[in-house]
Amino acid sequence: MEHRRPSRRLIVAAAVTLSVMAAAVAWTWPWLQGWDHPPISARADADAAVKLTVTGNGVLPAEITLVRQHVERSFAEDRRQQAAFAWRRDFRKATSLYRLTAVTAASVMQAAGQRVATARAAAEAAVGRSNAVVGEAVTLSDDLPFPPHERMRLQRARALADEARLAMKKGDYESAVKAASRATQEAQAARVGALPGAARFADAGLITKWRSWVNDAIAHSRQGGSAVVVNKERNEVVLYQNGKRARTYSADLGKNRLAPKRVAGDGATPEGRYHITSKRAHGETKYYKAMMLDYPNSEDRREFEAAKRGGRIARNASLGRLIEIHGNGGRDENWTSGCVALSDRDIDDLYSRVSVGTPVTIVGGDGNGGAFSDVWRAHASSLQGAR
Repeated sequence: MEHRRPSRRLIVAAAVTLSVMAAAVAWTWPWLQGWDHPPISARADADAAVKLTVTGNGVLPAEITLVRQHVERSFAEDRRQQAAFAWRRDFRKATSLYRLTAVTAASVMQAAGQRVATARAAAEAAVGRSNAVVGEAVTLSDDLPFPPHERMRLQRARALADEARLAMKKGDYESAVKAASRATQEAQAARVGALPGAARFADAGLITKWRSWVNDAIAHSRQGGSAVVVNKERNEVVLYQNGKRARTYSADLGKNRLAPKRVAGDGATPEGRYHITSKRAHGETKYYKAMMLDYPNSEDRREFEAAKRGGRIARNASLGRLIEIHGNGGRDENWTSGCVALSDRDIDDLYSRVSVGTPVTIVGGDGNGGAFSDVWRAHASSLQGAR
């Protein structure tokens, strides 16, 4: 049998049919694959991620701009596909862009979280340090009289420390670090400014002199008498009898106990070797009972005149007087104008054990530790450690 070849017309028709079918498939393929469905879930995820980023703590403006650029590209592609013919819509790129936006936003939030954690740790360290340094300075001020300027600095330090703690609670870590750092600086400056007055209590020359005075007083008591020693930096009054410590009393001293007495009204308790000149019973003195001392003595007068000549005190200054050991003390604070105050119970006991003529030695310290010498040595040690 003879086969007839297809006519040219049939071949062309078949080719055209196949081309039309291929074009139809190509045009409708996205629709057939479901790519025409809007990326509702990806869009919602991206939108939620962007909102978290914009309102997130610690996110930088540049990062917010980056995320917004991503979401704008996503929306633009989304809208472009929505405007296309239904059978031509292909949301695959929009979906990919939305997912990239969500990933970028998550990365930004992770970086912000790390920054916040770092800032929080830095703030906690700064606030903790300021609390410690300010607390130490406040404790020091209880024992060490701060000059007016240093007291003002300490007050600023306390206010700044409060400000730092409040900023910490609000999550404003940058402000917390700034306030805490300033509080630390102010407290340290106040402490350093107040310390020079304490240095004399660790001075080897003064300690040698004070120890000599104390040894003389103890030696006097060995001869069968009594002797009283007042240690200013320990707020302590000791009665020696027969060379031994017989009684120890806690004392309130002058408001300015850090300094030696120089002029009337300076609030300082004098340092020197004195004697009881008279005893005043209850009703004979303002402060329950009292034992008057022979301050100023000849040595006090010589030092006073030398200080005037040297210009260390005013030419019209007076030396002061009426230093005594009296009652109405026991307040656990230094409040007198320069006298030594004991509780009424202790003044009763001491009053009964001493007599007119009993030596009373008042020293700054004895080198065996105390509020001022301990603070100064610790400060000096910290300075050496910092070098």
